[in-house]
Amino acid sequence: MQSGGWAIDATCGNGNDTLKLAEILREKQGGIICIDLQQEAIDKTKDLLQSHLSAEDLTRVHLHCQSHTHFPPIAEKNPIRLIVYNLGYLPKGNKWVTTMTLSTVESVKKAMTLIVPGGAVCITCYPGHKEGKREEKALLEKLSNLCPMTWNVCSHTFPNRTLAPSLLMLQKNVHSKVKNTQFK
Repeated sequence: MQSGGWAIDATCGNGNDTLKLAEILREKQGGIICIDLQQEAIDKTKDLLQSHLSAEDLTRVHLHCQSHTHFPPIAEKNPIRLIVYNLGYLPKGNKWVTTMTLSTVESVKKAMTLIVPGGAVCITCYPGHKEGKREEKALLEKLSNLCPMTWNVCSHTFPNRTLAPSLLMLQKNVHSKVKNTQFK
């Protein structure tokens, strides 16, 4: 990631991805925006970060308890180079509270407008539960129709493990000036 770049953890959960991003961004003098709908997830993330990061590092971390369908205003004021999603439910949390297909698709659509050219959106899907399967299917459908002149889209699955998580990765082409997502 380039110097001064920002990342968004759109589903911070227990904070492990957030911590890794914060450690990477420490060297680059960038910032990270963390979003989760559940206060429990925000609290766990905050506790993890406070036990591993310096006070200075913590000043570059912005926690927001809200839906990932809305990015906080700070996201529009900074060069967003990476957005990560770890879909599903909060590990060791209430399995009935999951990310939902409609809000996830809407969030990814908005995320694609924030990413700077050369930046990426990484989405870990969990098709092992009904809503996770719907999310993965809807995202694959939408992303497979993106213009290849603007977006590189990669899907990584385990063909011999049908319920294993999958990874979807989108990269905005370096020379792209397109702001909209071209989602149909």
